[in-house]
Formats: sequence, C-alpha cells, structure tokens
Amino acid sequence: MRLHKLKIEGLRRLQSVIVEFGDASFCIGPNNAGKSSVLIAVEYLLSANKRISEADYYSEVDEDTGEVKVVTDCITLEAEFRNVPIESNSWRGFKGRTFSYELPEGSGETGVSIHYRKRFPLGKDVIVELKSKQRSIATQFEKCKSPQDFIDAGASEEVFKELFSDLNKAIPAKENIKLEAIDELWELGQEEEWFQNPGGIPGNVLSRLPTFLRIPAEAASYEIDDPKKGVLGKTLTELFEDVRDESDNYKAAQKHLDELTKELDPTDEKSEFGKMMIELNKVLSSVFPDSALHATADLSDPKKALVPSFEIAMSSNIQTPVSHQGTGMVRSAVFGMLRFRQRWLSQRDDNSDRSLIIGFEEPEIYLHPSAANQMRDTIYELSGRQSQIVATTHSPYMIDLSRKPRQVLNRFRCDGAYTESVAFNVSDEFIALGEDDKTYVKMLLRIDDYIARAFFTKTVILVEGDTEDIVLREALKRLPSDKRAKIHSDFEVVKARGKASIIGIAKYFHALSINFRVMHDRDAGVDGAEKFNQPILEAVGDADKIVVLEECVEDLLGYDAPSSEKPFKAYQFVNTWGDDWEDVPENLRVVMANLFRGYVEAEI
Repeated sequence: MRLHKLKIEGLRRLQSVIVEFGDASFCIGPNNAGKSSVLIAVEYLLSANKRISEADYYSEVDEDTGEVKVVTDCITLEAEFRNVPIESNSWRGFKGRTFSYELPEGSGETGVSIHYRKRFPLGKDVIVELKSKQRSIATQFEKCKSPQDFIDAGASEEVFKELFSDLNKAIPAKENIKLEAIDELWELGQEEEWFQNPGGIPGNVLSRLPTFLRIPAEAASYEIDDPKKGVLGKTLTELFEDVRDESDNYKAAQKHLDELTKELDPTDEKSEFGKMMIELNKVLSSVFPDSALHATADLSDPKKALVPSFEIAMSSNIQTPVSHQGTGMVRSAVFGMLRFRQRWLSQRDDNSDRSLIIGFEEPEIYLHPSAANQMRDTIYELSGRQSQIVATTHSPYMIDLSRKPRQVLNRFRCDGAYTESVAFNVSDEFIALGEDDKTYVKMLLRIDDYIARAFFTKTVILVEGDTEDIVLREALKRLPSDKRAKIHSDFEVVKARGKASIIGIAKYFHALSINFRVMHDRDAGVDGAEKFNQPILEAVGDADKIVVLEECVEDLLGYDAPSSEKPFKAYQFVNTWGDDWEDVPENLRVVMANLFRGYVEAEI
C-alpha cells in the first residue's frame, strides 16, 4: 500500500493544497512555504488520534488590529492510498470501502484504493472516516437485538464472541459501532459517503495503513548516545530483553537472585542488612519515639533487577563519543538507525508486510557534496514497493531525474499568506516524450546534474551552451547589487549543451509546467544549425519566449567567432568591459532586458 495523494486543509500556512506522492517524492520551494508542514500532515494522518495544538491551525493577520487570528476551526487531511492488497475486501471494516483505479501500464499494482480522512475540529475529538458505499443492515438481521440474535440469524458466532462479552444481553447503543466491524451484516448500495469510525474501532483501519517515520532537521546525537531517550539505546535494551528471556542463564540468575534476597532480609538480625536497619531505627526512635523505617529488597523480577548499561561511541578515523563526530555523519547514522528500528519493530509485531513512509527533512544539510550524493542514492534505493520516501529539500543535487522509481516533485509557491502546490509526476511526463527526444534528454540528464535546478526557480533561461552561459553571468555581475540579487533569487540559467537538445528539453519543461525562456543563435546559412530554428519554435510554442541572436553570440558582441575554445575567447572578451552596467555592450543589454523582463532595463 502506498500513499498516492493527500489534500491538506487548514494546517499551519497550508490553507488548501494537494500533494502527490510516488516512490520518491520531493517537496521543493522557497523557505517558509509550508514544505515541512507536509511531513507534519502525514505524521498526523498516520499516528494515533490526538488533538492538534491550536498553534497548528491556519491563521491570518487581522488587518485592523495586527493580531494573528485562527481562521480555520477544523484541519482536514484527506488521503488516497493505492496498491492496497486485493485481500483488503476481507479486512474487518473494509467491505464496500475499497475502490478501483486505472492501472498505469506495466505498474504491477493491484488496482485497489481506499480514501481515508481525518478531521481535527478545534478543541474537539478527532473524527476518522473512510469513503464508503452506502451500507444498510441485511434484511435477516434487522430485528436482532443481542449478539445471540445475530448468531441465530446466521452471523458468525466466533466474531461476536470476540467483540461482545455477553452474547445474550441486548447490545447497548454505545457499542452499536462494533457491528460495523462485522461485514457480513451489511448490504452495499451505489451511493458513496464518508463513514465515521470505520471498522468499529479506528485502530482497525489505522493498523492497516503504512507506518510513518519522520526524520526532522534537528535529529542529533542523543538519538544514538542517550540510553533512555535515544533510538539506539531503546533498540539495544529491547534486544537485550529478547535475548535475556530466551537464555538459560537468565533462568539460573533468578534462583541466585532469590538467594540474594534472603541475604538482604531486614528482619534477619544476623545479616549485615538487618544490623544496619536495627541501628538506623535506634537513631530514628531516639528523636521520634515509636517511629521506624522499613526497607525491603525486591529482586523477584529480574527484568527490573537486570538492567544493562551500554557505552556507545562512534568512529570514523578514531573512536570518540558520538557528540564529537561531525553533524552530517551523526545525522546520517540517525537516519539509518531510525529506518532499521522501524523495520525491526514491524517484524517483531509480525506485521512485516505493512509498508513504511519515511519523511526526511532536508537530507542534504551538514553533508559534504560527495556524501550528499551518497545520501541521494540511498534515498532512491530505499524507495520502492514497501517504502516511500518523502523529502523536503533545497538542493537540486538530491534529485536524480534519470532514476527508475516513480518520483513526484511538489513545487510550493507562496503568495503572501497563501501557499499553493503544483505537483508533477516526473516519471510519467518523461515517458510521454517522443522516443527520439526521450533518448537524448535521458542521456543529458544523466550527465548533467544541475539541470534539476530548473525545479527550484521561478523562471529558467535555457541557452545553447557554455559560451552563452559565461556571457550572461559576467554581464549580470555588472548590474546594481539589488537587481542582481533579485535575478539570482528568481532565475536559473541552464545550458542545453547544443542547439538540437533545446527541442527535447523545451518539451520536457512544458510537460512539467516549468516557466522558461530560450536564447539561441539564428545561424542563418549555417548547414546543420539553421534547420533547428523552426522545431525549437514549435517545441517552445510561443515566439515571445524566444530570443534569437543574429547570427550568433559573437556577432552580437562584435568580434569574430573563433574556430575553437569559444567559451575561453568569450571570457577574455567580457573581461575587457568595465565594472558597470553601462559598460556592457548595448546589444547585449537589450537581449538581457528581454530575457529578464521586469528585472532589467537596457538603460539604467
């Protein structure tokens, strides 16, 4: 089972957004846009039903008073889970509550889905619901009052014995909800509705949903070196208990502890413990007559008497306390430990088939680029049928567009108080490209990681190659600092590595709803180059988004195009300019005013 879609309403700054999920899912966007709130939402969705703090309800600033006021009185989390096991129809409380969806080609999925919703009314108990076909009690059970009545009418005796302690007593109104767990009692209609407390007990449904493991940005060394609170200490202690309970030495220890208890008998005047208690009570009674202290050593429960003490350290080049290791290394170790524990716990509970969602907040922080690449590889390797990864990130290097797992990017945009989310399935859109374009773009994406930066900006400037990239970057350095900072915030220059590849990338950007503009040479009369002009226009689809240089960037700048080392020659040329915007050639300023319209003017 995997989380396919989640609608979030009224949580923090997410007034109403829809987030989509694949095997690997990324939430990207500017700071304070609500990306981390998605992980919080999934955690609330899949955790025990607790009330949410008032601070988590969507709020706005009152224009008259300037005060922050809660404007949403109910947080709603509505999820669709897909690839639900076919046998779910026989799960308690699921009859009439599973639906079918169109299977992606070659997906190997079951085609079964469920729709699960939680509502958190402010100050009230949580409401748990499943989308359901309308259910009505079967005719033969309409007049039944007691469990025995239902059994006599043909219902399963075993199920009623499990749910009700007295079979002959009429079922009280407060326990009628338990009947919802007995699917054989109900007939299905065609209308759909949301049904509260499905399965009679909310835990019946929750226990079937994926488990959720959240790794926050602040995950630190205590998770490893704290023997009580840390995940490693908890796991080692539980593992010790497993080994202890199966050990013959443990059974022998109980006998010796019983003998030790006798040696600590405070009523035995001959034992050291007894002598101490007698002397202590003499002193106490001399001050407060008729008073006494009583102390008894209880070693009858070895689970309490035999408590292990673990000394935990880490090593890279040398072994040190965990707190002395690098933050990135510690956080990566915590990630691995948390994931291991979650899987380990599910196996201990005999629930190893239950899928896992890992919510990872900014996995790249504190990591050296090479370590970040390894972390990225690990994230993709963990994503699959039994695990989903949901990560918030500011790093384009955490996204590998060529990976096989289905991956979804959710771009968050913040407009004042409101946040919106635009999701696109990278894998599906990639497959939808024409075969020739797909082959080339796939190769390009494999060798050029930084093209993923296109997902982290408002507008992409797509240029042919290194020469154009150098010229634009050097020209931008001559802009006033405030204009330059704004452009760096809202634009990315991406190299297509050749005129022909602009066509495939333009189609790809269109499919993923990326806002972009293109700059390329006209190349009039140049065999093998001019022929791409029309296909580029058709791929971009809007002439207003294309800036065509006549005939090439060297002509624009006013020097002869070299036969080799074009980027280096361009760099030498731009370094003859002064340091101000007016020192940039006028022709180039006009081009940049078109590319960066609204941010740059040809004249200062």
